[in-house]
Amino acid sequence: MSARGQLTAIDLFAGAGGMSEGFSQAGFQTLFANDHEKPALATYRRNHDTPETSSDDIESIDAGSIRNRLGLNAGDLDVLVGGPPCQGFSTYGKRDEDDARNQLYMHFIRFLEEFKPKAYVIENVTGIISMSGGLVVEDICRRLRNLGYGSAVWTLDAREYGVPQRRKRVFITGLANGLELAPPIASHAIKAQHSEHDLFGSGLPTALTIHDAISDLPARTLKPRQTHEALPYEAKPQTDYQKKMREGSDEITNHSSKQMLGIRRLRLALMHPGDYGTKIEERLASSGLSEDIILKMLGGDDLRDMNECRKEDREKELLLRKMLSEGNTTIDTIKSFMDSQGFANKYRRLKWDEPSHTLVAHMARDCSDFVHPKIDRFISVREAARLQSFPDRYYFMDSQFCQLRQIGNAVPPILARAVAEAVKLGISNKTSISSQPVVESDLVTLAN
Repeated sequence: MSARGQLTAIDLFAGAGGMSEGFSQAGFQTLFANDHEKPALATYRRNHDTPETSSDDIESIDAGSIRNRLGLNAGDLDVLVGGPPCQGFSTYGKRDEDDARNQLYMHFIRFLEEFKPKAYVIENVTGIISMSGGLVVEDICRRLRNLGYGSAVWTLDAREYGVPQRRKRVFITGLANGLELAPPIASHAIKAQHSEHDLFGSGLPTALTIHDAISDLPARTLKPRQTHEALPYEAKPQTDYQKKMREGSDEITNHSSKQMLGIRRLRLALMHPGDYGTKIEERLASSGLSEDIILKMLGGDDLRDMNECRKEDREKELLLRKMLSEGNTTIDTIKSFMDSQGFANKYRRLKWDEPSHTLVAHMARDCSDFVHPKIDRFISVREAARLQSFPDRYYFMDSQFCQLRQIGNAVPPILARAVAEAVKLGISNKTSISSQPVVESDLVTLAN
């Protein structure tokens, strides 16, 4: 505990600071943070008063020097947290057991051995559980136990802790006295079934929805190059979650969204045809559409400049506009044309009355899986941040590309806070259990 009476933490592989934000909300002060991605660390520094940060590769950092500069003795630190890069473990991409990123947890253990904190938390994707038939997690837990720590493996679903997103993550945790931490108690129940902590129907509220999270944000978004400009709130908060997200903020930043060509905008519009779509079809079957209507239908001033696009994309766009202006065609013909150009089944519209599916770093390149539930555009950076439970005061640095990548890689702060509260209880010896060896059969159960 620091001289100011706060619990202390070190955050390795910190990214934009989702874990530190959650631990800060629970009363921890982060003394040192490291991440090799400089844009993410710039965001971290903007939002945290951590005394020392570093973007050096963790392999090159001398943990002993850090401890001496912080004026800590071994055992003084309350908790070491970190999420070694998950690409090598992720179930979304090719898993490579020889990927060097899979070995970065060894540097976390190196810091653990140097600082000897009272507790630790390792966060990762669920794919780590089945990596090498469970041997990776088994090796991590064995090494931790050899250092005198307990080792518990939790699989937590962010929906059960107040995050409006389907996001399962693995947390390996433990205490220095060889005991395990008890997992945090869920605050929300997954819709249509009770939470595992709500077996007797204790009346937990159901998981938050996208509507709960972002329905108060303006429909209008800024262009990518304007992502650092601010917008006023145009509506009052409609839910407790929105009130919580607005605390400490009197304006909206990072409310920019990716732009798209008209051919893509039209695909989004046709995903929910209604009265307006019927009127378009009537015009198409007769004399075609005027240029003004075509521009409005394809997104107006918010469209991406065709001069910035590849030649083949410009040609597709011009052909689409020609079809719309000449008439004697139908909506089905337009759909068939777009499908033949490689746009079939590409987009996924979020559902207003459900949590979001898992946000990913790949949003930086392609947001096609994250179409706004009610508006024919992709979600904005700020909307993504809301779905990840970052408060509106949290400012994301660098380009829109980097901002979306930072959010997709982050630990949801509200989930991190729930974990931090469990750590606090464990450190105070109010909740802990004897550590048991982790065997392969246990890992299979945890993955389900």
